[in-house]
Amino acid sequence: MNFEMLSLQMQVRPNDLDSFGHVNNATVLEYLETGRWDWLKQSNLHKKQQIFPVVARIEVNYRKEIIQENVVINTRLEQADKASQYQANFWQSIEIIKAGNPLVAVEARIKIVFIDSIERTLRTLEDFLAGANQQESIN
Repeated sequence: MNFEMLSLQMQVRPNDLDSFGHVNNATVLEYLETGRWDWLKQSNLHKKQQIFPVVARIEVNYRKEIIQENVVINTRLEQADKASQYQANFWQSIEIIKAGNPLVAVEARIKIVFIDSIERTLRTLEDFLAGANQQESIN
């Protein structure tokens, strides 16, 4: 399992801004989701499969406003706790660049669980990973 932090650079679009001229809080959640999907893709876990990750809880700390600029979305899967085999936790941040220095504008912790799309039941992280490996060997 890849516990490295992976980064994705994005340009804030004009339609991402609210009436105050900064990125809306709901759009920040979309940026974080984009970062997690990119992490899954870079970790070769993005293939369509029967078991898929679903956000169960998200905690977001908004530290600085984001205006129309480039942002960097950092995503890392945290080490799994053996007691919680039915979930995984991501740590994410969104950085902005001010005077050449990266500043954390948003920090988040996301708890995901794994759902079987056919049976609609909770599955383990190991089931999810096994399904991704099966898809890889088929392709």
